[in-house]
Amino acid sequence: MEANWLSYSLSDFLMFGPEVFLRLFVRINQDIWPWQGVAVVMVIAIGALLVRGDAMARRGTLLLVAAAWLWSGAGFLMHYYGPINLPAIWFGWAFVLQGALLTVAGLFWPWSATNRPIWSRWLMGIGWIALMGLSPLIAVAQTGNGQAAALFAVTPDVTALGAMPCMLLFPRRVRWLFLLLPLIWSLFSVATLWTLGTWVLAVIPGTTLVLAAMACFVSPRQARNPD
Repeated sequence: MEANWLSYSLSDFLMFGPEVFLRLFVRINQDIWPWQGVAVVMVIAIGALLVRGDAMARRGTLLLVAAAWLWSGAGFLMHYYGPINLPAIWFGWAFVLQGALLTVAGLFWPWSATNRPIWSRWLMGIGWIALMGLSPLIAVAQTGNGQAAALFAVTPDVTALGAMPCMLLFPRRVRWLFLLLPLIWSLFSVATLWTLGTWVLAVIPGTTLVLAAMACFVSPRQARNPD
């Protein structure tokens, strides 16, 4: 019996192929058109708030990121991905919980203004917008279809990736709480995408894993004021 179980691979548990999975990106973009504009506005707004850096800006950043977790979890994972991959429904509920926790943190955490220099805040804000602007093109490159763009707040992989820099707003002692789900989801996503042979698309969750590991140790504060 044990030998029989060892003969199975991950592909034996997937009930869909790469074409079916990649079609999900096209479907959700067609169904929510033209509301993708809201996601674009969210990206620009978060970038601007990261540059601003005061307490209210930090609250605003976390609330927008929370909305992205809620939207991608309840939308893509539960409604589109879940019917063909049961664990996606469980992750969808986890995304909703993550969004709820971030909402509470955004509203009630005792935020203070950042002491980082203005050039550092500009670098973070512009870098974040650039990252979120380039990430959707990876799905386009994988599919060859411009309608398959994977947007922040719409698709879970890009949402998890975009959340990573924003988690640096938290001190290290609590940051790990918000890094657990991105780590677990990205491991699941990399394994699934690799099994499907969609290696280009696996770059997104792979990058999230790297950034999440770095976020466990990096502090957004200056060296003279450690956590």
